[in-house]
Amino acid sequence: MRICSFYFITFFFFLSVSYAQKEHGGIPKSKIKEITSFNNIFSSSTDSVSKNKRADIKKYLILNAIYDSIYLDTTLTIKKHYKFNYLRKDDFELLKFSNIGQTYNDLTHKYDRKSFLPSFSFSAKQYAYLKSNEVKYYHVPTPLTELLFKTVMEQGQFTDALFSSNVSEKLNFSIAFKGLRSLGNYQNILTGSKVFRFTTNFSSSDNKYNFKLHIVNQNYENKENGGLTDSSIINFESEDQLFKERAKLSVKFENAINNFSSKRYYFDHQFSFSKKNDSLKKNELSLGHRFEYETLNNSFYQSASSEYFGELSPGLNLVNDKSELRTTLNEFYTFLKKKWIMKSGGLGMFESISFSIAFLITCQQMTKNLFGERLGNLIDLSITSINNKDVNYRFGGNISYNHPGFYYELHKSSYVDLDWNNDLKKTEIKNLFLSVNSKSVGDLKIDFRMINNFTYFSLANDNGFSENEKTLVPKVSQIDSRIEYLKVKWQKEFKLGKFSLDNSLVFQKVKQNSDFLNLPEFLTRNTIYYSNTILKGAMFFQTGVSVKYFSK
Repeated sequence: MRICSFYFITFFFFLSVSYAQKEHGGIPKSKIKEITSFNNIFSSSTDSVSKNKRADIKKYLILNAIYDSIYLDTTLTIKKHYKFNYLRKDDFELLKFSNIGQTYNDLTHKYDRKSFLPSFSFSAKQYAYLKSNEVKYYHVPTPLTELLFKTVMEQGQFTDALFSSNVSEKLNFSIAFKGLRSLGNYQNILTGSKVFRFTTNFSSSDNKYNFKLHIVNQNYENKENGGLTDSSIINFESEDQLFKERAKLSVKFENAINNFSSKRYYFDHQFSFSKKNDSLKKNELSLGHRFEYETLNNSFYQSASSEYFGELSPGLNLVNDKSELRTTLNEFYTFLKKKWIMKSGGLGMFESISFSIAFLITCQQMTKNLFGERLGNLIDLSITSINNKDVNYRFGGNISYNHPGFYYELHKSSYVDLDWNNDLKKTEIKNLFLSVNSKSVGDLKIDFRMINNFTYFSLANDNGFSENEKTLVPKVSQIDSRIEYLKVKWQKEFKLGKFSLDNSLVFQKVKQNSDFLNLPEFLTRNTIYYSNTILKGAMFFQTGVSVKYFSK
């Protein structure tokens, strides 16, 4: 009886979902009529989601930090497949580690051309960490719920849940939670994370004044094993059945735990002096104020020292390194958007910023303040085409002077060889970019950068890993020579009947004196898939194969 009830409930749930997606799910009209008549049995004229009261899907808006908006997309596309992962975004230019929730290796050079703030330095958490400009805000005519759930490595689950609702037409709030627990396939490689986020945004009736606010609490836990030993790699590659199971392979250490947490409070409000309310104003001048306060805590614990990192300070028998980073941003800015008369139409944007900003680093008993000119500055200018049906373009350039990163400058550890207090120069990046979007040719992006004072971690042992793997001690390095970097990225999807071929290609060239910035020259991802409606039109179905390759 219980099994019959389950199938009975599933049957009605399936019909309800099919009916809800009929306007944009690819269901034939004949089937829509049948399903609609069936649902009329259960719906009343006062039902808030009945057909005559259902809101247009394009009224469900997702806003970013600068109020650019997209509407909620409920269709099944290949882009959704690329984002069905822990990061919830396309990871084409990333190489993931063995367990979900670990770090990634960059396959291209990452550069945030809108930021003049220092980087993480210890970059393992930067991929999962939710930055201020990545927080989404919403505007929805009816309450919106989004749920994601998937199983992970060996034991554990990953889930991401979101609820958003408009209190009034102009005021919205959202609340979300993202959680992960994954054991992994190797020894001492467990990952876990908990991310809570709350947002609210408001716009006045004449769109002259708006504000947005968010609170984000992030916690990440990683058990660290230092990687496989040389003997384990040899044993595994020998295809000996005794070492076929990954959990049996030896790792460098099994007693290390890293915890990283962050709490952030963010508020941004803006007043516009423009007379018109349309989105393509010829001239727009805005005055804004942005405030952000955040604390970041990082700890590394080992019950006993490891020979890979050297000796402990006298009197210590375990490792318990802790550091805290507190940041305060208090920024006043003006935004000017000017329409220029060009043959194809052009829109120029320039941001002028004055700011007061301070950062404080604490590593156990060592403290250092960073503020003002030591942090950096930014000049950015771009031109965007408008009113072009087939081809849209954007080109521009920017110059940034950034502090290379907090922990490059200061670190205090229980290990003697992991203490440093450096005096570093600001990293200078000059960047030129061109972006072309064409329905017939595809999407083309070109970036050219000149990087001065590139800063990175290298091994203290100049010869790399020693044969007996006795050193993993890092050192901070900053080069005096210039690095020149070129990146060309092309994306295009071809369709033939019910078959599709989606292509993403990256070509990049690095000109440098030695191997400082190590990237593959060629990166490609190709996906061929088949799309069709099945079960007499009741389900839209896609299946295919995706292949990703990059050179050495």
